[in-house]
Amino acid sequence: MLIEIILEAWTALKRNVTRSFLTMLGIVWGIATVTLLIAYGNSFRSVLVHGFDAFGKGAVICWPQQTSEQPGGQRAGKKVVLEQADLDMVKQTASLVKHVCLETVRRPGIAYGDRMVGTAPVRGVCPEYGEMRNEVPSEGRWINAEDEIERRRVICGTRAMPQ
Repeated sequence: MLIEIILEAWTALKRNVTRSFLTMLGIVWGIATVTLLIAYGNSFRSVLVHGFDAFGKGAVICWPQQTSEQPGGQRAGKKVVLEQADLDMVKQTASLVKHVCLETVRRPGIAYGDRMVGTAPVRGVCPEYGEMRNEVPSEGRWINAEDEIERRRVICGTRAMPQ
């Protein structure tokens, strides 16, 4: 019985060569397409995960904006500014938070001699910032608590930590 089924299928394949070829081509194309989509999805996921890891594992960032409603009887559109008191409150009340840091970003003009050569982002951060954001100094050392206490003017270039 199995031999008769195989012979009948073979005869049908030989009788309809074009249909058989197109059917096999469709099956191969479908398998290749699914394989490529899975590979594309996995590589896209790994790129996203690497990007988030470079950003800082478990980091939560709050950007000050402005209110959309009237909080506490104040006008709508009031600018919200994060201050040291806000950080102190987070440190005291959020036991799962390891580090808290204010960050100020400015883009001052850079001059060489009499010429303005461009701008570069300069960040004002705390000593824990490097650990929070997976950054290491490309040269020299990272700022420390003593630099902050003595208000030293410290600068260092950074790059993301290798994974």
